[in-house]
Amino acid sequence: MTYLAFLRSNFRFIGFGFLLTLLSSYGQTFYVALYGTEIRAEFGLGHGSFGAVFSAISVASAVSLIWLGRLIDRVDLRPYTAVTLIALTGSMVALSFAHSLFLFALALFVIRLCGQGLTIHIMGTAMARYFPQDRGKALSLSGLGLATGETLLPITTVALIAVIGWRDVWLATGLVTALALLVLVPVVLKGFDRCHADYLARQSQGARQSGEGRDWTRLEVLRDPRYLSAMALLLAYPYVATGVLFHQAFIAETRGWPIELLATGLISMAFMKVLTSLRIGPMIDRNGAVRLIPASAVPFIACFVALGVSSHPLMPYVFLGALGIGIGMLHPIVSAVFAELYGVRNLGGIRAMSAAAMILAAAAAPATFGLAFDLGVSIETVTVVSIAYMALTAAIAFRVLRRHADPESWND
Repeated sequence: MTYLAFLRSNFRFIGFGFLLTLLSSYGQTFYVALYGTEIRAEFGLGHGSFGAVFSAISVASAVSLIWLGRLIDRVDLRPYTAVTLIALTGSMVALSFAHSLFLFALALFVIRLCGQGLTIHIMGTAMARYFPQDRGKALSLSGLGLATGETLLPITTVALIAVIGWRDVWLATGLVTALALLVLVPVVLKGFDRCHADYLARQSQGARQSGEGRDWTRLEVLRDPRYLSAMALLLAYPYVATGVLFHQAFIAETRGWPIELLATGLISMAFMKVLTSLRIGPMIDRNGAVRLIPASAVPFIACFVALGVSSHPLMPYVFLGALGIGIGMLHPIVSAVFAELYGVRNLGGIRAMSAAAMILAAAAAPATFGLAFDLGVSIETVTVVSIAYMALTAAIAFRVLRRHADPESWND
């Protein structure tokens, strides 16, 4: 089925996924960072102290996601989504009125949990669960919501901060989310009962047409060598991507690039991310996400090769473009692979556990990359270590995941 035919047949539910990923932008690092100057001035924070607060909040939200994320396996999707968006709306309104650092941090914690964490989690779980035959296309199309947010929100937010102030912008975003809540649940999820009935029928019949075998528990997954080998590689991606993007100003200074050059390079990253996401969807549907995990290391390795070998003015376009390809592959693969390997009955809990680990990896990157740079470790050394780790874990994942065709062999 082509993208157009698939979208025509499932417009409402794909729109649901798209809107969720768009709303997740409010909890993403790139969006919160737009307010950095105003927040530091308001609460008397330095760069380091604001970074420490942000990292602590990110860790707390990742840990909370492990427990809250598994509830989607037991609770109807509609109230689960409604509560998530109500909490996101309330926290953004609360942040706009927060005049103490404690209340600000509490509100930002809920924004990160519901934005970066739960909205993406709901989308990934729902698309993987309800579209067994077209899982890749559903994830790719829904994921375009975040790319839309990354494209539109920075320009509009910076302009609005200059006109009405940062607190009123947060208040306005809360109202936008409230409007989305009114539309999203009753309108976009109209007809959801049919999708859920089809899902329950597949479960009750033990259907295997989507490639899943039996449904695994989280404890069983944690003992599976396939999961451990895959996560050893997948955890590297948010870590290295966050490290590079967070310290892009330092990298530009070291390489002798004007920061404007990196800013334009980010456009190539966004373009390649969208292009790759759309291309990877049909590949997942044809070949499965499991086979693509080792190959996903290639663009990330290419990114660090380009970053390490040259300071040519074209290199920002090359390494950021390669990073965009890697990120474009990562998001659909991560959401699809656990359904392929472990079934969909406990998918929410498995995915929440994995997403929390990836968030923790990303949260560790700014501090550890920064410490390395402070100690005088060169960019070349950082790139060599990153390449070596990703190449090694990709080779291990390739070897271990070849046994995916006989998943029960792990229990022999």
